[in-house]
Amino acid sequence: MKCKRCRKAAAAVDLPSHHSAFCPDCFFLFFRRQVSEGIRKLRLLSPDDRVLVCVSGGKDSLVLWDMLMELGYRTEGLHIDLGIEGYSDRSREKVLAYAGARGKEPIVVDLRSEGVPIPDAAKHARKEECSVCGTVKRYFFNRVAAQRGFTAVATGHNLDDEAARLLGNLLHWDRDHLSRQHPLLPEGPEGLVRKVKPLWRVSEMETAAYGFLKGIDYVTEECPMSRDATSLVYKEALSVIEEKMPGTRRNFYQGFLRQDREVIGSLGVPAGDEEAIRGEDGPEREAAHGAAAVPAAAFAGACISCGAPAYTETCSYCRLKERVIKT
Repeated sequence: MKCKRCRKAAAAVDLPSHHSAFCPDCFFLFFRRQVSEGIRKLRLLSPDDRVLVCVSGGKDSLVLWDMLMELGYRTEGLHIDLGIEGYSDRSREKVLAYAGARGKEPIVVDLRSEGVPIPDAAKHARKEECSVCGTVKRYFFNRVAAQRGFTAVATGHNLDDEAARLLGNLLHWDRDHLSRQHPLLPEGPEGLVRKVKPLWRVSEMETAAYGFLKGIDYVTEECPMSRDATSLVYKEALSVIEEKMPGTRRNFYQGFLRQDREVIGSLGVPAGDEEAIRGEDGPEREAAHGAAAVPAAAFAGACISCGAPAYTETCSYCRLKERVIKT
């Protein structure tokens, strides 16, 4: 099969959801355009931003860091060592090797040194492991960014991740989470730094193909603590549909973002701004440029223990850490 763009080289990446297939060079152009357009359409980042890229050692986060550097953004990497025996050591090695080859030295937070390695924290929480891990990582993402003067925190969530999360939130009709399911969460009260997901337009397969063709060495194994994660069930369900109807994930997630005033209003976009958020692929609204911020009224203020933004007197991270330390 020939590349659908240049019509010369053999296709290396088949993309049924886009009715296309590309040679490596044309795929790189496609991928770059998808990411840059995702940033531009939602105004996720500006040239003046200092971006803290959260890098786990997996394909998505390292590909994100690679792409943001290629696009010219000022970036630094943050790696959270989860304290999972074996897996965390291999992940950390991948991050350090990637960064070192590019003259970078990532910021590393070791949860064992912090007293909350994820295996221990998960034992003392009443939530599934991935939820506990997310709570801890989000805490340090924001803390490091705020303390070091970064203007944005970027994570490697891709289209598959966001579609699976959307499916779960819809199945449970979680309006609170739905109101924040957006590639942009602007800076908020009490020191919340803006959060962005620049890979929201590209699939997991596309990021894997980019990483492979670019020669990026990443951890290929799944986190051993994620085996029972409900998000994997939602991903699998969408994969079955995607195989039969290519483009389902993209239509599902972007369709959610395109919804009319009820959903757009819940994301904080003023009435009348719909025209400004139309995509170039047609008259439909591409997505909401967002003030998808957590409502200010939801915050109690600064945590009395650590000073971080908190919904209650003591933030969820400090409550979790206290339980781990006590036992």
